[in-house]
Amino acid sequence: MANSTELSKWQLLPDDLLHEITNRLHKPSDYVRFGAVCKGWHSFAHKSYKQKHLLHVHQNSPLLLIPTEDQEGRNLYDITQGMVYHQFRLNLPKKRCCGSSYGWLFFVDNVTKSTLELILINPFLGDSKTINLPPIKLNKDDILDMMDNYGVYKAILSKDPYVFPHDYEVVALYGSFAKLAHHKYGDKYWSYAKKVEGTTLADVIFYKGLILSLDRYEWIINFTLEPKARVQSTNSSPWYLKWNTLKKLARTIRNYACNAYLVENSNGDLLLARRCYWGEDHIQAVETAQQLDAAIRQDIAEGGSGDALLEEYKKIEESMYRKDEIPKLTVNFEVYKLSFSSDGKRLSMKIRTKTLDGEILFLGDNNSISIPASRYPKLHPNSIYYTDDYVEYYDLPLGSCDNGIFHIEKESFDKHYLPSFSTKDMPPPIFVVPK
Repeated sequence: MANSTELSKWQLLPDDLLHEITNRLHKPSDYVRFGAVCKGWHSFAHKSYKQKHLLHVHQNSPLLLIPTEDQEGRNLYDITQGMVYHQFRLNLPKKRCCGSSYGWLFFVDNVTKSTLELILINPFLGDSKTINLPPIKLNKDDILDMMDNYGVYKAILSKDPYVFPHDYEVVALYGSFAKLAHHKYGDKYWSYAKKVEGTTLADVIFYKGLILSLDRYEWIINFTLEPKARVQSTNSSPWYLKWNTLKKLARTIRNYACNAYLVENSNGDLLLARRCYWGEDHIQAVETAQQLDAAIRQDIAEGGSGDALLEEYKKIEESMYRKDEIPKLTVNFEVYKLSFSSDGKRLSMKIRTKTLDGEILFLGDNNSISIPASRYPKLHPNSIYYTDDYVEYYDLPLGSCDNGIFHIEKESFDKHYLPSFSTKDMPPPIFVVPK
């Protein structure tokens, strides 16, 4: 029988080595024997078996992370089965998750007037799997009333930190204008891109060695990480972010989308999905309001009062922003296939498509995923499953409700999940892929 000294040595084995061992276990009896070695191994075996069982249940399809009824945690909802996995309750911050990659979730933490911090949590690897990132520096124009929830709109990983603990990068869209910041493992500070004049970024992706971003007017931007010629301060990163606009259009109401996403499909193709809450009536009203505004300014410039047009302008403006139009609901998606030059400095093709070639898109503020429909016969191929990205959900009488399915070929809508009214003050559901 092993003595206490020998047992204590087994307890000191690192988690990554224990993970390699449990990866080779197949039967429940194997886990029982493994967990009988010591208390530490017993706890690890329990978490590992639960994780492996969860992965087997949904075969790595995206799950919805939804608030629990008591608003104290999160559950996982399987849209393929229409059921909640109550046994996998996750104790996570009540704040909005601003990113999800490789099973890791991003949350904003420890906000001050000049900085905010991001933490990475992987609840599928155990409660201790947390990574604290350096603070992001804020400027005066970055300060928001809800900075702890909306200071970072999206954050993504280049690789899984659990698999590549010393070789991963993070990109975040932060602040009032969704500016871009980059962190490379081992650096003590973030690198910041200069503000792209006149634009607010909507999404960002790591794609074939590139950092690509876009705004809501179809501008596509390539950011490259460049070494600084010299570091002027000890409190700065050795890198700077250089940006190059690949596609630039005139900014009109007609080419504006309420949100836009970049997603790589399973064939390695890059897709651009544009989401709109505005129908044709709203677009025409905005254009008319713009024309009236210009006419009023012209009348005043010529010595008039502008009163003759002002009443008409006010009526149109009121119709555009009636309270009964809230919540904003998605009315359309447009999907395009993109391709770039070999150096990534030029957009060579942008074609609108009415099919996803049998794939399914999962879109939301925190994550963009594409999977083959052939692996999930219960889901709708050539469809977009989306979650609510309306940032002022806490002001809505019903909370988060803009979750649904958009069939690209038919241009029709279905529902996949209806949030409970009891959780209306909680952050909206998000798609995650446990790893």
